[in-house]
Amino acid sequence: MFVNNEITDRGLLHKLLKKVTSDVTMDEREVWARSVDGALKDAANPSTMVRSRLTRPAVVFAAAPALSAVAAVLRDDKVAVSREALDAVRKFITDGIDSPLYGRDPLAARRGADALRSLLPADETVRRAHEVARHSTAA
Repeated sequence: MFVNNEITDRGLLHKLLKKVTSDVTMDEREVWARSVDGALKDAANPSTMVRSRLTRPAVVFAAAPALSAVAAVLRDDKVAVSREALDAVRKFITDGIDSPLYGRDPLAARRGADALRSLLPADETVRRAHEVARHSTAA
């Protein structure tokens, strides 16, 4: 009786909702790019009390080049970002239990951020931004 209309799971409404929820908007991307920048800024801010910090600055600094590249990709409107990649960014930035960003191992955080960066497509401008970020954190 209700075949191929908006009531069944094959209907037009469900297809449209599924498509809309999988689309990533520039507003979402900008929010997560600002979150990445905020994490880097908080790690560089020496005025934050040690007990108030959620992350260790050395761990965040180890991941900084890859995280800067991730933020650059998220801000680039010419690069398509999948829902899975954006969800991986969200999990890396917010998951205090499983994310290596909140751990004690700088190498694990760097590897995790590199894996996150590899999920996102990159063009030449993003690679240049990554190189600039790498040289600025190395100095």
